[in-house]
Amino acid sequence: MSKRSCHIASTRDSAFKKSQQESSAGCFSTLKHLLLPKRRRHINESVSLSEKSSNLSIQGNATRKVKVNNKLDQKDSKSVVSEEPAAYSPYCFSPMSSYSSTTAECKTCDIPRKKCDTYSEIANSALSRDQTTLFGKNACTFETFDSSRRLELLRKQMKIWKLTAYIIPSEDEHQSEYTAPKDQRREYISGFTGSAGVAIITLDRAALSTDGRYFLQAGRQLDGNWQLLKQGVEGYPDWKQWTVDEVMDEVREHKEDGILRSDEIGTIGVDPRLISVKTGVELKELCFNYNLNFATILDHNLVDDTMKLEHYVPPHKDISELMLFKHELQYSGESTASKLARIRKFMKNASVFAVIVSALDEIAWVLNLRGNDIAYNPVFFSYLVITSDSVKLYVDKRKLSKDIITYLCSCSENFQIYRYNQFWQDLPALDSQDPSLNTVNTETEPSYALFTQLPSIYEVMRRSIVGEFKGIKNETEISGNRNAQLRDSVALCQLYAWLDEKLKNGDTLSEMDVANRSAYYRSQQKYFKGLSFATIASTGPNSAVVHYEPTDKECSIVDPDAVFLCDSGAQYLDGTTDITRTYHFGLPSALEKKIFTLVLNGHLRIAMLQFKQGTSSYYIDSLGRDPLLKEGYKYSHGTGHGIDTYICVHSGPCGLSPAKTSYNYKPLEPGNFLSDEPGCYLTDQFGVRIESDVLVTKSNKSNELAFEYMTLVPFDLNLIDKTYLTDEQVTWINAYHKRVYESISPILTSIHDVRALRWLRKETHSI
Repeated sequence: MSKRSCHIASTRDSAFKKSQQESSAGCFSTLKHLLLPKRRRHINESVSLSEKSSNLSIQGNATRKVKVNNKLDQKDSKSVVSEEPAAYSPYCFSPMSSYSSTTAECKTCDIPRKKCDTYSEIANSALSRDQTTLFGKNACTFETFDSSRRLELLRKQMKIWKLTAYIIPSEDEHQSEYTAPKDQRREYISGFTGSAGVAIITLDRAALSTDGRYFLQAGRQLDGNWQLLKQGVEGYPDWKQWTVDEVMDEVREHKEDGILRSDEIGTIGVDPRLISVKTGVELKELCFNYNLNFATILDHNLVDDTMKLEHYVPPHKDISELMLFKHELQYSGESTASKLARIRKFMKNASVFAVIVSALDEIAWVLNLRGNDIAYNPVFFSYLVITSDSVKLYVDKRKLSKDIITYLCSCSENFQIYRYNQFWQDLPALDSQDPSLNTVNTETEPSYALFTQLPSIYEVMRRSIVGEFKGIKNETEISGNRNAQLRDSVALCQLYAWLDEKLKNGDTLSEMDVANRSAYYRSQQKYFKGLSFATIASTGPNSAVVHYEPTDKECSIVDPDAVFLCDSGAQYLDGTTDITRTYHFGLPSALEKKIFTLVLNGHLRIAMLQFKQGTSSYYIDSLGRDPLLKEGYKYSHGTGHGIDTYICVHSGPCGLSPAKTSYNYKPLEPGNFLSDEPGCYLTDQFGVRIESDVLVTKSNKSNELAFEYMTLVPFDLNLIDKTYLTDEQVTWINAYHKRVYESISPILTSIHDVRALRWLRKETHSI
């Protein structure tokens, strides 16, 4: 074995030999080298705007050459829950005074004190979510938020920077779907808590654009200062066009009134780290076409400045909670050295001299490391630059223990560790050591800042090769996810048996009671590390809100005579789950049964499908929609998404959607692990979604693929109307329910859960 070399860089190792203080808020210092003298820039020729020219770029209309290649085992049987309290509260943060000195039990949740303490620790440390994140500002309370004061402060900042409009995306600088509190700027300024959307603020107006999953939620949370732009709905403009139109109106108005000089208006600003290349290029072209300025402000995020003016400090964790840890080989199935070798083989074949990995899930996968920087996603803020003879990791070095540093140094020759923010200093100086190689590989959609800061003499191949490697599970990951699905299915069967009994006994339960109980049952399973997203437990009309999330501040009482939808998942060391079931615990109406069965029909058309390799995932997506469309119904979300192994519950590059996205840009192939989740949502009535996780495998037929159906939770027989199913689908359901019973019942027997056994037997009989 060759001797490994490892370099932990000091500040002096910066490409520009400058010492700069690392910002705790994650913002990088002024990038004065954006205006590189005598360097040809393909995408932006920057010119000065007032005295802030080093910070704010007004971009021209040149272009850059771009390559786009689209190419179980149960815990010890002593973990018995045959006698349970009325309502567990796994997220119990009760003060000590709420404990009974005589019973030694928590009065809030009725869990024995020791068990409550243990579960509180799990809730806090499994993915390091603090109480504020759980029940504070991130909570989807659907309360209308008064944004007036914050908009006023932001507009003052806009006037200082001479901006007519300012764009506030949802993403962080890694284009993450889920973000840390410090990066939840759009939520801070608008009060809208959904995971997707963009806010646009002009000097006079404000708008928020989001997709169909969040129309109802946004409509309830936004106050009168905001206009809601519904993406994909006829009559609503695209948010970029809305922005340009509003700025043009203000330009004309101010010119007529003579209030502002012409050089102080007509400028659209954005933090270029928070938008993708695609969005950045589109905005720049729009601004050029309308003779407007496009300003990329590099070291001052105006929302961050507004937070400081309001003396608002986002929730944050102590560094001791953010230490990185290994995802051991017994769960990952492939060493970091092997993964780097595969990446370098790709680099050689593609004539690439550097791969820049900016997606946090991909960095976690390559390094077989996990962290605690973002709720539900065990990732850590970092950048990774891989060349043929070195690996550079940019990370907060305080998060690295001596053991982790030793481990990283053993993964590759010349492994170098730098400060997180130093990435932005080093990026413009990226250099190919081989004159014959002039191509850099990035994510398919890196940030606009990353793209524009690359030396312009190099071509850029935008292809998430690491994501593609990660998307194909190895045998260890497949086995692990299969076992995780079994354990998770056991927990859900226990949950629904408990819920069925409680409701039929006339007990009063809230949606949060169900969410908490779901987390409790999962916590009893082996390898449990935390939830994979906030549980969606929704009754009646709430189930029509696609990403509804109950909280202890606002939730509804579960109605036994209404549809109940529960979308939940967990992180286990050996796998990640995302499962949705819809039940009715009373007498469903004909409409409820019809909608449920149409959704089930679409779900099964995908689950039972055999298809040729290379079949478009857009076509497979359409199969889930067709039964609903024929009856005049539709849904506005994708039908499936990729799932990681103990990283992110939403992952590319595979998925099922009606159009190309960053999470779905290539056909399915063996080893892809994804969800199958059609749905239908009738506003203010009810919603139905059925979601299971499936593995793409080789079919028994030559050159064809099929799905291995991993989830083992019964469909609600009470909601099935067989007239909307084919005979083949009914046969499949009966065989599936037989498999569910045979897989789950022995485990329930071993833990003496008689209630769950009785429920399982009832829910899996033939129809």
